[in-house]
Amino acid sequence: MTRSEAEPLDDDVEQPPGERLQRVLAQHGIASRRASEEVIKAGRVTVNGTVVTEMGTKVDLVKDTIRVDGKPLRKQKPRYLILNKPSGFITTANDERQRWTVMDLVNVKERVYPVGRLDRETQGLLLLTNDGVVANRVMHPRYGMTKEYHVVTDRRPSDEQLQDLRDGILVNGRLVVPNECRLLRETREGVIVKIVLHEGLYHVVRTMMEKVKIDVLKLRRHRLGPLSIQAVPLGAWRDLTPGELLQLFEALGLPSEDAEKANARRQIQLQPVGGFTHPYAESDAPGPPAGASSGSSRPAPAGRPASGTQSRPSSPGRANDARSSSSHRDRRPRRGR
Repeated sequence: MTRSEAEPLDDDVEQPPGERLQRVLAQHGIASRRASEEVIKAGRVTVNGTVVTEMGTKVDLVKDTIRVDGKPLRKQKPRYLILNKPSGFITTANDERQRWTVMDLVNVKERVYPVGRLDRETQGLLLLTNDGVVANRVMHPRYGMTKEYHVVTDRRPSDEQLQDLRDGILVNGRLVVPNECRLLRETREGVIVKIVLHEGLYHVVRTMMEKVKIDVLKLRRHRLGPLSIQAVPLGAWRDLTPGELLQLFEALGLPSEDAEKANARRQIQLQPVGGFTHPYAESDAPGPPAGASSGSSRPAPAGRPASGTQSRPSSPGRANDARSSSSHRDRRPRRGR
């Protein structure tokens, strides 16, 4: 299986920020995607004053100056969102297989994309932005962004299991030693173990728990660096506050003046918007997501008022099974049907 076919990584530090140049041209109405490729090949496009002819070149719509035949494309205003990702959604901006993605939960006019990744079943904090510099630094291990996860398990781990975690677990040939690992609290849904890591390896938390024989009922990312998902409902999103953006820039070694400039330019929605869950994830929702009309299997765009009432989906078979087949659980209805 190739990496692109595998489950999304918990955090993929190799993921380049930005969007492909030909896609940007198509979105700005220059030409169709295919025709935009021909425009690029013909040398009619410059990025920051340099002619670009290579397909797949990534550009930052906030920082880069893009011109076609000498005429500039309008830059986007910066946007910085946090989403409380539910289970059942994959972390990608586009999916050719029409699976449910985190972009089905966010509705903003700017072209934001997820920074790093959470696997399909992992919930919690996901940062989305159109600022390539911030995205690159958040993903790069050099800047040491800590990630706090809450593991929900069905029984209290022993002192020996917790100590094994603290001593470090070998994951894909690499010893992963958590910054912190302790029992957090006991709740109705189970016992919650807090674990804080720097690493962003594939399924790192699940692998560590499996090796010490701690069953994972749910996994949530509660914090990313200075950012916390507290008070953001599952499936909802909001913009970073001015203070949060300043803290993020400071944590990434970026000038505070840049944060102040971004705060002056950006749109800020501080009240959480949405609250959608996957319509076929039994652990999250018994029926269609909020905002979807009765009988719909795709969420309405975030920020629009809910219509209809929640009811169990009419799909036959295992529609409410969180492990249902990809035809129900992973795929969205085709457009136009």
